[in-house]
Amino acid sequence: MKKSVLILLLILPLCAYAAERVVLLEDFTNHTCGPCWTLEPGLNAIVDARLATGDISVVRVHVNWPGGSDPIYLANPTEQNARKGFYGISSVPTIKIDGIGVSADSSAITNRITQRLAQPSHLEIFVARNGNDQTGTVSIGLVAEQDLQAQDQLRLLCILVENDVTGTGHWSGTVFEQAFRDNLFGPAGPIVEFTGPYPDTLYFETDYDITAWVNDHLYLATWVQEYSSSHKEVMNANFDKFIDLPTGIEGGSPVFDEPLISIGPNPSSGHFSVSVEFTGQTPAFISVFDITGRQVTSTEMMTGETAAFGIDSSGLYFVRMITPDGLSVTRSLAVVR
Repeated sequence: MKKSVLILLLILPLCAYAAERVVLLEDFTNHTCGPCWTLEPGLNAIVDARLATGDISVVRVHVNWPGGSDPIYLANPTEQNARKGFYGISSVPTIKIDGIGVSADSSAITNRITQRLAQPSHLEIFVARNGNDQTGTVSIGLVAEQDLQAQDQLRLLCILVENDVTGTGHWSGTVFEQAFRDNLFGPAGPIVEFTGPYPDTLYFETDYDITAWVNDHLYLATWVQEYSSSHKEVMNANFDKFIDLPTGIEGGSPVFDEPLISIGPNPSSGHFSVSVEFTGQTPAFISVFDITGRQVTSTEMMTGETAAFGIDSSGLYFVRMITPDGLSVTRSLAVVR
């Protein structure tokens, strides 16, 4: 299949087995929170040790109390408030391990991580990027080796965090680590729907622009999580240094050729075009969803075709293609009217 951009291939396993579990640790904090600062040395020791072994993913979400001048919070209040609201966070420090709350002390955190690492996962997460050191596209491949037995709707989260950010408040003279910077899919990520047969593979794409931060200090936390008021379990997670994400063709086999969706302009005023490329001579199904998962429009397209779409309302949308051979790829679209 001819492509005008660098071809991104993700290495995907063919045989069914339990995936390697990576545990998500979320730390809700604030720069004027004394208990947060007291927890910091023990928490950092746990994080540093676990990152060295590659079995955790870390995001530190900053809130606006007890001090409203927290610089990490002020840099992106909308997406951090969305994360805070998702859990109903009302005090800091609050620690969530794979979506479940745990006492903010080193022993409890260590024990919960150990417990979660012992739980098998059947979801593999592969992340790569096309572009340069400042802008481009992140591509995520999800492979469910069997039914994940989720109790509720699943969503994909993909959050950039930055290390070595100059500290303020209690952190003055030190630095903030794994500081929340950007959820690449917006306040809530796209819906993840595995339908089988298994193994079942889904692809997602979103643009990145990291010009506001030090690219060598950025990491990408990616995970799939139950997304409802009653269920919040993380199916699995991933954590990569952003600048070291694989690009282009990775060695090894087997590989799958990723179907492509191109959207422009993005952001859009409501009128945009979609171009698709995939393997097959029968149509792919194209659908556009709003952030709640409601389908707003759909059509069928052949590989190589371009189609025009119109959306009346501002917001974040997801454009999904399901190819004739059952592969799915989703891209985000912002509409600003």
